[in-house]
Amino acid sequence: MIIFLLLVIIGLLIYLICEYKKESKPDRTQISWRKLLPGYIGKNCEIVVKDPLVNIDVIYSVKGILTDVDDEWLEMECIVKKKKVLKIFRIDNVSGVKEIV
Repeated sequence: MIIFLLLVIIGLLIYLICEYKKESKPDRTQISWRKLLPGYIGKNCEIVVKDPLVNIDVIYSVKGILTDVDDEWLEMECIVKKKKVLKIFRIDNVSGVKEIV
C-alpha cells in the first residue's frame, strides 16, 4: 500500500513539473501576430484562421478591412450580400495574414 502511494505521488509530481514547463514557454506565433497586426489596420486583407469559427461564419479565411486590433481581439469589417458585417475574433485563432491589393 505504501509503495502504491509513493508511485502516485511521484506521478503527480512529474505531471506538475511538465505542466509548469508548458506554461513557462510563450508561443512565438502569438507574440508575433500581436506585433504585426496593427500594421494592417485600415487595409484590405485576408486572415486565415487555425480552427473553423462556425458561429461567425469563418471556415478557413475571412476577407475584409481590418478596423481594430487589441491585445487579445481583432475586428474586421466584411461585406456579405451587399451588407457590412463586423466580425470579431481572438488573435490566438490567426494563422496567417495577406494584404489584398
